[in-house]
Order: sequence, then C-alpha cells, then structure tokens
Amino acid sequence: MAEKITGAGALSRRDFLTGSAVAAAGAAMLGLAAAEPAVAAEVRSGNWAADGSAAVTAEPSAATNATATDGTYREHNASSFPADDATPIPPRAVPASWDYECDICVVGAGGGGLNAAARAVQLGADVICVEAMGLPGGNAQEAGMCGILGGYSGQEEKKFAFPSYPFDPKALTDWAMDEYHYAADPKLIYRLACEGGKSLDWMADCGVHWRLGEVPVYVAPKRSTLDHHVLKMKDATDAMYNYGYAHGVDFHFQSPAVALVQDDDGRIVGVVVNEDYETERYIRADRAVILTAGGFCNNKALLDKYIPTAAMGCASSYLTAGERGECFRMGLGVGADVSGFNSSASFDGGVDWQAEGGTWARFLYDGMTQLSRQPWLTIDRCGNRLRYMDSRVAEDGANAIYALGDLATIQMTPPGHRSYIIFDANYEDHLAGFAQEHCRKLLTPDLEQIEKVPEHYRDWHHGVQDAIDADVLKRRDSLEELERDLGLAEGVLTEAVAKWNDACERGEDDFLYPMPAEWLHPIVEPPFYGCRIGGNLYGTKAGLLINDQMQVVGTDGRVIPGLYAGWHTAGGACGENSYIGDPILGSLMGDVGLAFCGGYLCGTSAVENEINGGQA
Repeated sequence: MAEKITGAGALSRRDFLTGSAVAAAGAAMLGLAAAEPAVAAEVRSGNWAADGSAAVTAEPSAATNATATDGTYREHNASSFPADDATPIPPRAVPASWDYECDICVVGAGGGGLNAAARAVQLGADVICVEAMGLPGGNAQEAGMCGILGGYSGQEEKKFAFPSYPFDPKALTDWAMDEYHYAADPKLIYRLACEGGKSLDWMADCGVHWRLGEVPVYVAPKRSTLDHHVLKMKDATDAMYNYGYAHGVDFHFQSPAVALVQDDDGRIVGVVVNEDYETERYIRADRAVILTAGGFCNNKALLDKYIPTAAMGCASSYLTAGERGECFRMGLGVGADVSGFNSSASFDGGVDWQAEGGTWARFLYDGMTQLSRQPWLTIDRCGNRLRYMDSRVAEDGANAIYALGDLATIQMTPPGHRSYIIFDANYEDHLAGFAQEHCRKLLTPDLEQIEKVPEHYRDWHHGVQDAIDADVLKRRDSLEELERDLGLAEGVLTEAVAKWNDACERGEDDFLYPMPAEWLHPIVEPPFYGCRIGGNLYGTKAGLLINDQMQVVGTDGRVIPGLYAGWHTAGGACGENSYIGDPILGSLMGDVGLAFCGGYLCGTSAVENEINGGQA
C-alpha cells in the first residue's frame, strides 16, 4: 500500500481548480494548514480566493446583463468557470504493467467516495481510493444536514415516516414518482427508499454520531450545533475517512483521475491518475471501478448541454471543491448513457458575480450570498414583485426547508432568468427581525464551531464589502442611478419602489403573496442598494445512467462491465426536468444524503456482484 497520510500538514494539496488560492481556501475550510501554494499556470477570473476577493476589471452592468435587450439568453462568461469542456474523455488501453493494483478503485473521497470505499473494504475488498484534493470530505463536508423521509432508526423511535407511519418504501416510492412526474426509474427510487435509512444506520456503526433534527426529516452529526448550518457534515466525513483508513483503504490524495482503462472485451479494468499532479500512474482495479467524484456544477459547457435551465437560471454555484465533470465525461467516453436531463438542485440567492467579471463558484456563507437571501423587495426586470418563501421553522419545518429551493425556482424563472433585490441604507437594522433560519442565517464571529469557516467569512460584513467593492452589490445615491446601472428600463425600479413604499406606509402589503407587516421597511434612505440574483446551484442531477445495482448502463442498454457510479456522477435520482430536485432539495435524501447512500450502495453492489458472484 502507498504511504498513508497521517498529519494535517501532509493533507495540504496543490491547486486543483485554476488558482493557487483555492488550495489555501480548501485547507482553511477543513481547519488544516495549507501547503506552499503551487504556481498557477494560468490566472482566470474563476479563481476562488480564501479572502473572498478577486482582482478583476468589471464590465458595465448593462453590458453583462443575464439577457440581451431582445430578451434572448446571454452566455455566461466562460472564464468565470473552473471548466468549460463537454467532450467525452476516451479510455486508455491496458498498459504493459500497472503501478498499483486492487480489487476496487474508488474515484473521489467526498461523501460518496468515502462511503463506497469504507463499505467495500468492510465487505472484504482490497480498495484504493483516489482523490484530486489533498484531503478527504469534498463538498459533502460543507453540508448542514441530510434529509430522509423514513427508515432511519432514530425516526423509528419517534414513530415518524413519510408519507405515513409505519415506514413503507413502496408508498414512499409511489409518492416520489408522482413528485417526479413519473420521469424517474422506479426501481432506482425504490432501492433508494429501501436503503436510505440503512445507510445512515450503517454510518453510525462506522463511527458517525447522528442525531435527529427538531424536524424529524433531517439528521445531522451529533456534535454539531443544530441552530446553524456551517460545515456540519465535516464530522461525518471525518468519521468515514477514519473508518476507511483504519480498515485498510489505500488513499491516494493529490491524484486526480484522468481516464478509465478499458480492455479489449469492453470491461473497465482500471483508472489512470495524475499522481501529485505530475506523473501518470495506472491503477488496476481487478473487479470494479466506482465513480463518485461529484457532478459538473462548475463546468459551463456541460451545464449548457445537459441542464439548460441551470445554465440560464443559476447565477452562481457554491460548490468550490471540484465539480468539473471529469468522471461524467469519462463515462461518456466508454459509451455510457445519460439520465436526469435538465435536472438540478439550487438554493435561492445566487449572486451574479460572474456577470460583473467575478467568480462563478463561491462559498455558501460568503456574506453577500447570505444577505441576498433575506426578504427584501424583489422584482423581475418588468418591475413585477416576486414572492418570498419564509424559512422560519414555526409549525412546519419541512415547508421551511422546501422554501430554500422553492425560492430558487422563483428567482430563476422570471423573464431574463434573473431577479433584482433592492434595499436602502437601513438594511442592517432589519436583519434580526427577518429571523431567517437554516443556511440563510448570517455568519457572525460568535457562532458555535465558527473555527470551521475560513477567517474572512466569519463575519458576514466582509463578503458584503467585497461585493460593494466589485460593484456586484451596487450602491448608488439615487434610485434612478441604481435603476440604470442594474440594466433596468427607465421607471421599472422607481415605480416598483413607490408601490412598495405605499404598502409600507399602510402597514399592509397588497401583493398577491403579502409580506408580514414586520418585514415592511420603506426604501427611502440613500444610499440605495441593488443586486442581480438567480439560483445558487449546488447539485447537478443529470449524470451517467445507472441501474438499481449502481452499474453504469451504456447507450446500447447494456451494463458496462466493471463500472459503477454514485451520485452525483450518476444521474436520474429525481427524474428529468426537475428545476430544484424536489421533493427534499435534491432527492429522497437531499444532496449530501444522496451521496452518502449512493456510495454505500456502490460499495455493497460492487462487492456482491463482482467478488461474491451476485450473492448477498
């Protein structure tokens, strides 16, 4: 086995996106020491810096609006994205000799990959897990909690299940298929319904300390605070890494996969990695390769081709670790089919940094992103009011979570696929009264476990100032100036503000979906602020077609031998044409839960099918 990584210093990594600052940011998010940064071969405006800043020259806003003046969609700035390539990656031929050998090679050490590796090694396989970053956890560690609609032991203790108790995976499958307009594979949804709770209980057996949330459809690590969603899942991914490491998984960090290896019979027999970003190595996987390296939130060309609604309606992504789609493209290169066309998952409040020459992918708790998610006056480019979806738990916590995705749909779908938030100089006085919950809470330095967050983001004011400095959040002395510089037609903004102020003066909103009286704050005090927003993409649901055994299926309808895929490299978890991946923000288990369960299923199926001859 390769030398194990044991120290925090050893876990630092080279830049894996487009700028050396990304390495420091990733290490900071995990509380690790960053290595000496690599020299970036090319500096692009897609760099994501630990301090949130970006030295770019912003074009005038009107010239980079989301749509052209004739209403047609204007292309995103490709240089804002870490990747812009939709071409399949062809497989390599079997080499004369191999550098490493194993039974199963897992690509990716995020939530799905850690579970796949741990499950396969637990069942007796010799496992190598390769990872582009220099540390485990991937984007999964940034999640706050995972949703699950039944079958987890903690829910059984509370006698909770959906759509009714006792838990019935067939009833859940029927409900989900109706939600997905029958565009999903029912056998795949049924497997997810059956195994979702088991996967969380299995993770508990491996060392993850879960606790049920206040609303019993949500589960979070026990040692994490439940009153804020800041990198909670790091506790879970750390535990799964520790389990896999202790049981013999051979982790190869700083080793991004670059191609699959396919033999003359069409079987996938290995992976080519770029070890330490310097040397190609061939890893023989005698029984199976499992692709669990996430989706393609940060690849412009793939979004344009496979998820056009996200390409048009999303203004940003908050997944900063990878998501360039290489594994998806590798699957395409060996003839895999695609499932889940035009499906994705987004939160509200995606700030349109890239339209001003800035970055596409930013940390979710960037202060400007959090500020954008509050209940401000929100209009479309015609001046029409847009509904706000409240995330306060109150009596219905499930609806409070749904609000995060439902508002994304509202903000993504107006004419031009952008919305506009407006407020005045008194905005900070209103935030406590808004009382938004879950991941809409603004970060302050006194929050529990704030040390998990990069220092710059521990106070939301920093991100807001970054946005003002970049003219992403426009601060103007008059509404007329703000209207012009947001690219709105004359009178659109001023008339909308006048109507809003009238409602505020009456103390009663006359809008179709009225704001609570305590949220009615007039926009009268200069300077005035405005920002263009859309969806905040966090999961691509288009991916490789798989069956209920997690085996990748080719365009000929046959299984590609030796190849498995977990979500979000795989697709189809919520059917086709799902804007935000309902029913629970991405799937029956939410995004991170989907990754966890998918990895567990991949590890189980790969061992049962390829080593145990199909015997459970």
